[in-house]
Amino acid sequence: WRPCPELSPALRLPCRCNVVPFAATGQLGAVAMDCDRVVFHGDAPQLPYGAPIVAYTQRHSGQQVLPAQTFGQLKLTIEELDLSYNLIRRIPEKAFDGLKDSLNELRLANNLLGDNLNPIFSTAELHVLKNLRLLDLSGNKIKLIEEGLLKGCMDLKEFYIDRNSLTSVPTNSLNGPSALRHLSLRQNQIGSLLADSFNAQRQLEIIDLRHNVIRSIDSLAFKGLQKIREIKLAGNRISHLNSDVFEKLQSLQKLDLSENFFGQFPTVALAAVPGLKHLNLSSNMLQQLDYTHMQVVRSLESLDISRNTITTITPGTFREMGALKYLDLSLNSLRTIEDDALEGLDSLQTLIIKDNNILLVPGSALGRLPQLTSLQLDYNRVAALSAEILGSLQAGDITTLSLSRNVIRELPPGSFQMFSSLHTLDLSGNSLAVINADTFAGLESTLMALKLSQNRLTGLGGAPWVLPELRSLDLSGNTLTELPSTIFEELENVQSLNLSGNHLTPLTGALFKPLDRLQVIDLSGCNIRQISGDLLAGLQDLKHIYLNDNQLQELQDGSFVNLWNISSIDLSNNRIGSIRSGAFVNVMKLQKLDLHGNQLSAFKGEYFNTGTGIEELDISDNQLSYLFPSSFRIHPRLREIRAANNKFSFFPAELISTLQYLEHIDLSHNQLKTIEELDFARLPRLRVLLVANNQLDMVSEMAFHNSTQLQILDLAHNNLDRIGERTFEGLVRLEQLNLEGNRLSELSDGVFERTKLQMLENINLAHNRFEYAPLNALQRQFFFVSSVDLSHNKINELPGDDSIMVNIKRIDLSFNPLSSKAVHNVLNEPKTVRELSLAGTGIENLELLETPFLQFLNLSHNKLKNVKPEVFQRVTLLETLDLSSNQLESLEDLSMAWPQLQVLQSLDVSNNSFEIVSQSNFGKLEMLRSLRLSHLPQCTRIEKNAFKQLPNLVSLEAYDLPLLGYLDLQGILELLPGLEVLDIEVKDSSIGSEQIQPLKHPRLKSLGIRGDRLKSISSGTLAGLKSNDLSVQLRNTSLNALPPALLFPVPRSSHLSLNVEGSKITVLVPQFLNALEDRRASLQLQGLASNPIVCDCNARALRRWLPSSGMPDVTCASPAYLLNRKLIEVGDDELTCDARRMTSSTSRPTASVPHLLKTSSQLVTRSSSTTEEPLIIWSLEPTQPPSLKKMKTKAPLMKAQSPIISNDDT
Repeated sequence: WRPCPELSPALRLPCRCNVVPFAATGQLGAVAMDCDRVVFHGDAPQLPYGAPIVAYTQRHSGQQVLPAQTFGQLKLTIEELDLSYNLIRRIPEKAFDGLKDSLNELRLANNLLGDNLNPIFSTAELHVLKNLRLLDLSGNKIKLIEEGLLKGCMDLKEFYIDRNSLTSVPTNSLNGPSALRHLSLRQNQIGSLLADSFNAQRQLEIIDLRHNVIRSIDSLAFKGLQKIREIKLAGNRISHLNSDVFEKLQSLQKLDLSENFFGQFPTVALAAVPGLKHLNLSSNMLQQLDYTHMQVVRSLESLDISRNTITTITPGTFREMGALKYLDLSLNSLRTIEDDALEGLDSLQTLIIKDNNILLVPGSALGRLPQLTSLQLDYNRVAALSAEILGSLQAGDITTLSLSRNVIRELPPGSFQMFSSLHTLDLSGNSLAVINADTFAGLESTLMALKLSQNRLTGLGGAPWVLPELRSLDLSGNTLTELPSTIFEELENVQSLNLSGNHLTPLTGALFKPLDRLQVIDLSGCNIRQISGDLLAGLQDLKHIYLNDNQLQELQDGSFVNLWNISSIDLSNNRIGSIRSGAFVNVMKLQKLDLHGNQLSAFKGEYFNTGTGIEELDISDNQLSYLFPSSFRIHPRLREIRAANNKFSFFPAELISTLQYLEHIDLSHNQLKTIEELDFARLPRLRVLLVANNQLDMVSEMAFHNSTQLQILDLAHNNLDRIGERTFEGLVRLEQLNLEGNRLSELSDGVFERTKLQMLENINLAHNRFEYAPLNALQRQFFFVSSVDLSHNKINELPGDDSIMVNIKRIDLSFNPLSSKAVHNVLNEPKTVRELSLAGTGIENLELLETPFLQFLNLSHNKLKNVKPEVFQRVTLLETLDLSSNQLESLEDLSMAWPQLQVLQSLDVSNNSFEIVSQSNFGKLEMLRSLRLSHLPQCTRIEKNAFKQLPNLVSLEAYDLPLLGYLDLQGILELLPGLEVLDIEVKDSSIGSEQIQPLKHPRLKSLGIRGDRLKSISSGTLAGLKSNDLSVQLRNTSLNALPPALLFPVPRSSHLSLNVEGSKITVLVPQFLNALEDRRASLQLQGLASNPIVCDCNARALRRWLPSSGMPDVTCASPAYLLNRKLIEVGDDELTCDARRMTSSTSRPTASVPHLLKTSSQLVTRSSSTTEEPLIIWSLEPTQPPSLKKMKTKAPLMKAQSPIISNDDT
């Protein structure tokens, strides 16, 4: 791909082009055009008549009209047309007449074809496309499809209608194509599959129904599908299948039933498909797997039953599975695998048993797999590995062995010598301290990828590693300080080397010399203070260099020399203050240079000895106040300049005036005072300009003149009090104009004239000084303005008859002092608005809403006491309703409105005054997915069955309920198996897995438990959580400790976020800290600093753990003499359980004693215990050391702050 004018002068457009073959002949000479995010004067680009353009894409460009008609008139033989991600609402008459013979792929995904009151999407324009093979109408808000839509599309093979609002398979709308092969209906609202659902298309080979809400499938749903190969039903609500649902589907080979609610293996249904080859049942609730299940699927070649709760595999289970090649048993509860558990898997090539708490490599079981080539045992608890342990494997054929994230501490020499075919070995995330060349004896001629990251390696042995076939070596995240100079001598084929996150002493040039095929080197986070020119010298193939997050202060002459193939260099987050001229020599192919987060006060063209191909330059977060005219001129291909967070007070036009390919400039968070005439003008490809958070008080009228592609302009948080009438002259389309947080009180009527600016789509005027909405200015853009944010202004009145208000699709007037007449004019005059926010506008009552298109309504922070059901009579398309922070006294009236709101998906009634949540309050809300009920100060009762009629509820929040005496947590949750997010207040003093039952909620990925009555939590509470990304919150509880084994049942492969904010935790015990350390790469602990940590001898383990935790601000709450001291700065000698020391200390200021502090680093290695420390007997009262910090007086006691301690841990 290259700029179109470089391909042909006739294609003078800011697009990219590529030469492709003609479909008919296969000969090169046709052109594919990519005009994504490009806008043109008029509805279509000016293309040469009869040009050989066969593919045209123009996504994300605000197109409201299909340019197909123009293309037809120009006699273009377009075969593939992609106009996804635009604003097309309808297909005009004869749109495709000129393309009817050539067009075979039409993509119109993510437009607005179904966004109207008529629920049926209909058009006759597709009828002429007799050669169309692919049609994509995904993401168009389509609810129903007319029956004859595809009439005439005889050749259509693939039809995508994903991400719409279909509630059933559009059976009769599929008539027309003679042999549709692939039908995709992902992410709709289909609840059941009825008989003969696919009757119109019996030639279907692939049906994709993933992520709907299907609960039931009729026995005859798939009747007559003679050629069906693959059915995808993942992510639905299916718990059982009828015995005959797949009957007579003799050709079915692939079936995906993952992410459903199967409690038992669907044996009977699968028995009807004897030829099934691939079955996915992962992420269900299966507890058992045995021979009776497997004998009905004997022909399987791949089986995925990961993320279930299978505890054991009984011998003989697979005895007739001779065809199985791929088996995934990950994330079950298999502690061990019996010797004969895998008997019969004679063809098995790939076995994955990740994350099962397995303690030993099941050698003898694996030894019965004669064809095994790939073995993955990651995230288990294997501690030992040796040639003996691996000896029973049939190792000669294994090509991939993965044992990452186990607890392996050592590898004896020759552990892998029998693995004569091994090419990938992953041992990352173990506890290996030393590895030598002889560790990998026997792998010399085969090993290609070796991962040893995140171990505890301190040395690599003295001898060179002899692995001549190795291509990729990862040693990141260890504790290596030096590398023997000959270590890489025999690794001449390595292409990727990762040494990041070690503490390397100065690196010598000779070290990398043997690696002359190296393409990627990562030395980030290695404490490197300087790099010499010879370090990377001679590495001619190098493409990517990562030196970020080091301690570099200067780039010397010739730091990067003769890197003929270099593509990117990352030097971000160092301390670079100066770059010498000629730091970069002969780096012509460099495309990306990242220098953000340094201390540069200058950036010059002289750093480079020749012009470069840099396209992306990041110099943000430096000390730059000005640039030289040569700074960018030497990089003529620049596309992106990121220069935010510097000290620029001006940015002269000549810096960038020659950059014809520039698309993106970020100058936010600087000190710019004005934007002068032509500063950002005549830049033919400039699309994004970000100048928020400066000190701008003026933008010159011609500042952006003829930068026709400028579409995103961010001027937020400046000091602008007016916008000149000709400011936007010459622009085609402003997709986003952000003027938030300025001093604007008016906009001149002609500022958005169509003769100056063709299209304004989204404008943000929040946090300004408007007393009247600038509707006259916006009126000029009647057909284009879709979103206006006027929140946080001083608007009091709004006219009732203003036509611009009728057409805007998203309006935010929140937090304005609107009069009741203004509110009436917004809500009770007819409008086509889709999203409306009137939060904090003083609304006291509601009348009938005249907004039939409305999908989103925010009325929070008002004074509503009651909402009558008839209010919602005409807003039947409403999907989100926010009534939080009002004064609603009851939900009874509101609940009478639910039958009208059949598509409501999100409801927030938090922070209101009602007392009871009853069984009838949430009836008839079948589609509701999210419900918020927090901060209810008057609520005394929530009935167990209150949520019973919400079958599709995914997220429930109910906390801060002070008057509620009891909440039947277990009863509520049993009715909501599909929950993914739960944040709830507990009224019991203790909690365990029996209340929450994660095993019955297999999709739960965010669990919040709150309540000041909660004093204890059992170790098994989290057992059954299986999600890949997990969030657990234990906020505002009275828990004073966390059980050591709390995290044990949580999968080790899950990325876990644990928040304990506002609880009463006094210390984290060593065993719990060990569990945190065990997950160091995948766990984030938050909120500990807001707990009352007791700094006695029990806190020592916590203090040792803190430096690597990213939480340096944890302070002591007691004893009194350590109050508010940072725990990280307290010496072990002060962390005492000596009662006399602790009580006597309160009567006088404590002194930190220098000679004791010096020994604190030796105390670190002691295991912490709660027994009393040996007493220190003083002969004299200790004297105050020289004061490093001023004494602080804090009634009623005085306290001296100790100096910051420096020892091995901090």
